[in-house]
Amino acid sequence: MKAIIEQALGQLKGRVEQIAGEFERAGLSPRSLSDFEHELHGSLGEFGRRIETAVLEKADIETDVIEHGGARQYFKYKGPQEYQCLFGKIEVRRSVYQANGERTLCPLEVNAGILHHHLTPPAAEFVSYSTAHMVPAEVAEFCRRWQYLNPSETVIKHVAAEVGEMSELVADLYQEKIHEKEGPPPEETSVVTISRDGTCVNIREEGWREAQSGAISFYGEMVQDEDGEEQRERLGSVYLGQMPEEKTPTFDEKFDREVEGVTKTLSRRTLLACIADGSLSIWKYFENHPKLKNAVHINDFWHAAQYLSDAADALFGRGTAQAKRWFKKYRHILKTQDGGVDQALRSIRYYRRNLNIRSDTRLEEIRKALRYLTRNRERMHYAEYRRRGLPIGSGVVEAACKTLVGHRFKRAGMRWSIEGGQNILNLRAALLSKRWDFFWESHREVIGADRVAA
Repeated sequence: MKAIIEQALGQLKGRVEQIAGEFERAGLSPRSLSDFEHELHGSLGEFGRRIETAVLEKADIETDVIEHGGARQYFKYKGPQEYQCLFGKIEVRRSVYQANGERTLCPLEVNAGILHHHLTPPAAEFVSYSTAHMVPAEVAEFCRRWQYLNPSETVIKHVAAEVGEMSELVADLYQEKIHEKEGPPPEETSVVTISRDGTCVNIREEGWREAQSGAISFYGEMVQDEDGEEQRERLGSVYLGQMPEEKTPTFDEKFDREVEGVTKTLSRRTLLACIADGSLSIWKYFENHPKLKNAVHINDFWHAAQYLSDAADALFGRGTAQAKRWFKKYRHILKTQDGGVDQALRSIRYYRRNLNIRSDTRLEEIRKALRYLTRNRERMHYAEYRRRGLPIGSGVVEAACKTLVGHRFKRAGMRWSIEGGQNILNLRAALLSKRWDFFWESHREVIGADRVAA
């Protein structure tokens, strides 16, 4: 192999000198620099392909008998196989084995983790990472134009699906490994918020159904925002997602594991808060959870404010000056004064009694606002929450609904299977949680656990 490397280095050196000379003779211009970079890029790719081919052929096992899975496999033949690596397509001569009547086995592929449609692990990672961002057709075009790697759209779909499916089938193992590698929350964490929400996804043959999103966020010291208001600096968030299912058992299980992983490492000084939009099922989950029932429970301020706005329009007329004044006043009271929700409720009831409102639609809007504010009033002590430096909005999880699910799942004409959507959702959750490196390291450990002994 040393001779191959030296020969490849010599050829690379000669080629680089040639294209550098051509660039020097042409003089500096946008065209000459572009030609130089593309030629240099291509030469480096050719060099990488030659070296990777030599390295893999050197690592191949060639013997009469191997042991795998407690059974003997016998040498069958040695021949070429095309693989795709980060440097592009390569052809490697490798040995193939077979037990009596069983499927053939390639030790090189098993030991190297080349399990996803003949892509090396780095190439499979590139495809999976890219598919978390883009649809397969876009990934294929991106690769064709800018990468040595050039998988088909079909291969891209299958590789991303296989990686996402593996993380789903052994989700508990992946989460355990990720927690081990990630370690405890940042040392400066003073507040942790737990949030859940739902967003609809178009499911094949079923139509729009509700998927689940979750966010666990870590906050540090108080800082001033762009409006001069003090709020805690968000240090990071962990996101989870689950395609539509009846009564969310799978999502609950995943969420439980994340909550357990976070809460067992928190210091006693760290404040723990659950924030949601008023959904009865979500509050039931928080109130019955052994680690969360004693946390501070906060109803999202912006949803509460929307009900105040609806009540103002129903009481005084949509868009009227009086409706705007009333909403502005009681939104401020709700946010800044102790007992603000009770003041708002008293005012709504007063005007409902004393204004001559006959419209059934407007009266129903008032009833909705009263029900919402009354049902959630014990989770609306916003002045107290702000004094304690707690966030009062569920914006992180609502943003998760848009970024985790919406941006990738709600493009024009998209319809999803439950399984296919979940595979992509797993990849996006790792990506947006800034856990990709931990995720992929865990994936490499899983696919590398099964090795062939000569």
